Amino acid sequence: MLRSLGSSPAAAAATLRTRAAAADTETAEEADEIGQRTVFDMDVVEQAEIIDIAPGGDPGDELGDAPGDSSHHRRRLLDMAREAERLAGEADPKLLGAVQLVRELVEDGYHPVVFCRFIPTADYVANELRTRLPSDVAVISVTGELPPAEREARVLELAHSPRRVLVATDCLSEGINLQEHFDAIMHYDLSWNPTRHEQREGRVDRYGQRKPTVRVVTYYGANNPVDGIVLDVLLRKHKTIRTSLGISVPVPLDTNTVVEAILEGLLLRGRGNGGQGQLVLPGFEGVVAPKKQELYSEWENTADREKRSRTVFAQESIKTDEVARELNEARKAAGGPADVASFVVDSLRAHGAAITQKGGVVHFDLRGVDGVLRDSLRRAAGVDDSLDACFEMPAPGEAVYLSRTHPFVETLASHVMDAALDTQARGVARRAGAIRTFSVTRRTTLLLMRFRFDIVTRRDGHVHSQLAEECRILGFVGSPDHPEWLDDKEAERLLGAEPSANILPDQAEEAVRRVVEAVDTLRPHFEGKARERAATLLDAHRRVRQAARMRGTTYEVEPKLPPDVLGIYVYLPVPAGVRGT
Repeated sequence: MLRSLGSSPAAAAATLRTRAAAADTETAEEADEIGQRTVFDMDVVEQAEIIDIAPGGDPGDELGDAPGDSSHHRRRLLDMAREAERLAGEADPKLLGAVQLVRELVEDGYHPVVFCRFIPTADYVANELRTRLPSDVAVISVTGELPPAEREARVLELAHSPRRVLVATDCLSEGINLQEHFDAIMHYDLSWNPTRHEQREGRVDRYGQRKPTVRVVTYYGANNPVDGIVLDVLLRKHKTIRTSLGISVPVPLDTNTVVEAILEGLLLRGRGNGGQGQLVLPGFEGVVAPKKQELYSEWENTADREKRSRTVFAQESIKTDEVARELNEARKAAGGPADVASFVVDSLRAHGAAITQKGGVVHFDLRGVDGVLRDSLRRAAGVDDSLDACFEMPAPGEAVYLSRTHPFVETLASHVMDAALDTQARGVARRAGAIRTFSVTRRTTLLLMRFRFDIVTRRDGHVHSQLAEECRILGFVGSPDHPEWLDDKEAERLLGAEPSANILPDQAEEAVRRVVEAVDTLRPHFEGKARERAATLLDAHRRVRQAARMRGTTYEVEPKLPPDVLGIYVYLPVPAGVRGT
């Protein structure tokens, strides 16, 4: 409740009107855990999404046993919600101060991102900025209510406005790079997780940022004791350790210790403000007084261990070669800039686009592309019929950087894949085919496989499961009844093979049919590969977590069998005496 009240009238009203999540829990411990994760912006291990909804303030029917207790309590909460709403706009000094700061950033030529803790606050701030800033300043809000693809699309749409302000929750503090289009950060709400501030700032202060200086505004109320204590107890200490060590060290203790440290700060500050501290029960200060020092001591001890672990001769030092290996494996699996460039250029050329390249910029003229696909690509990139793009950072001039996850690339990939899977469509990509090529001297078959895995994480008694999938190429030489399996590098090399001679349709169909009929005999090899990949992924998880010194976490990786055969491609040698096409 306290965090919502300090965030905005909109968040306060939403909290007062919403049933508390803890009301549906079965134990006090479960209720405490939910509250702690919400209040302290704690990251759930392996959780994909950051929770930015306003917490509920209505405890439900558990308030009292007397008839009418809960309904009376709800009426009071609703009355308070209406009171909170009357504090919006001109009666909200926090908002008015923020509007002035954002206006100054825009006038100085910056494109700020305003980070808020809760969805109602982000929408409220965006609406108020939209009405109070000059009409040529575009303002939108992006929150966890939107699916990830739409979030990125809205950000790209806003990027076309010369003067722009993005208001967002922490759903954008990870994942989407904002450095191409934004160059300032405002922390409208202080996070009680110090690392979250770095994540926010890291969205714009990173490789590819065009401006030499990124401006950061940490916004807090001088008359708000909670903001002041968060700064004193958490943020400033975090910054001091980071400045000294050069890296971030998370808050090391459980949330009860942090709560008590913050309470101590409130109590001591209350004594200096007209004796407000005397509202606390006698003896309470003695309980919480040592907690701030305990927190700092353990935090500094953790920082010392981190510092030792980065000493060249320390036993705890991170093995950079292992980290580099895992990073390279991840990049290989996901595809790098060269893979994205090859896919986009080849696919659009096959769909009728005119493509020219000058330096590192590729110009796409989409007028020759089919109408449905063209319209989808235009919406994804926020352009008309042409696009200047690049595939490496930093983007030169006004070129758009097309990453693997850019909506333009995702839209094109979805269209190509959907057309390939549709038996009625005749897309440019097919699930099966055969060519004659000088790249092979014997009949060779490549199989596009989809492996799926159930990754189970166990930590502190909690079990979290994620379904992961990856596509890989398998290849063999000779008949499918007696295959000679290729290693991964040789199979991947053949992906670049070009047709060298014509092949009759009947011959191509027969070559593919032989493989389709033999899939069942090949399945044991497929399943063996799936188990190998599962073991490899498990080892990778363990190595990375061990390098990060994560304790108390265990993993299991189970393959989902059988794996799927997505594509069959047969490469036939060119007969002797036949000239290439």
